[in-house]
Amino acid sequence: MSNLNLASKAEVLCTLGKHLALYGAETRLIVQSVKEMAADLGISKIDLGLTRTSITVKIFEGQEQVIEFAEINAFGINMSALTDLHQVCLKVKDGKLKDPQKILQAINAVKVKTYNKKYLIFIEALAASAFAFLNGGNLEIMAATFCGGIVLMFVRFFLLGRGFFECFAFTVSAFCGSSFTLLVAKCLMQLSTNEISLAVMSTTLLLVPGFPFMNGFLDVFKGYMDVGLSRLINASVLTMAAAIGLIGTVYLVYSPLWEQL
Repeated sequence: MSNLNLASKAEVLCTLGKHLALYGAETRLIVQSVKEMAADLGISKIDLGLTRTSITVKIFEGQEQVIEFAEINAFGINMSALTDLHQVCLKVKDGKLKDPQKILQAINAVKVKTYNKKYLIFIEALAASAFAFLNGGNLEIMAATFCGGIVLMFVRFFLLGRGFFECFAFTVSAFCGSSFTLLVAKCLMQLSTNEISLAVMSTTLLLVPGFPFMNGFLDVFKGYMDVGLSRLINASVLTMAAAIGLIGTVYLVYSPLWEQL
């Protein structure tokens, strides 16, 4: 096997692992997928290193070895892209794709499918209303929560689209969304303090990063402590950022100035 061919295979494996991480695969799935494709490509020995910010692939063939490194900007969530990558792995396993360059092209050809942000804002606001209903809220509480959910998601998408840090976006969007819920619940719906608190809390539940928490716990339980803990810490920081915005609104709820309105 030529050194050039070995380098091409290392690039394929590293790119596969990077894309799996970018689209939200758990660590065990990343490791298994990369090692299985390595076996399908005729690589008998491979060392794989995965952290929160990078992936390193080292493959050996006789006296030759090649190291490939790639940075991981963030662990995202996109199940459609993960499914497409899995289909590429199956094609390699079945022998439909053999050339490393064609495999690399197939991996890079996987595009992230996203929903229209207008629809997402509406759906997330409905989810906030559902949270309120499940916690005993009536139609007025659900309506206030829906209005706040729309504002929260709009602010979040706006800030992230302008390149602001995710933690800052979570804090500001939580405060803006829950504060708007507070205004609607108090000034339009004339709700009680307990009902206002329920509406405000339900609005900010949209920002809880459930999927990163789930992947983090799965990684820890399966022995991938480094990546698992980093995912859990990242999710916890985002949750605390949202909580800071919520605390600001809760302060307004019980503020003497607010009671005078």
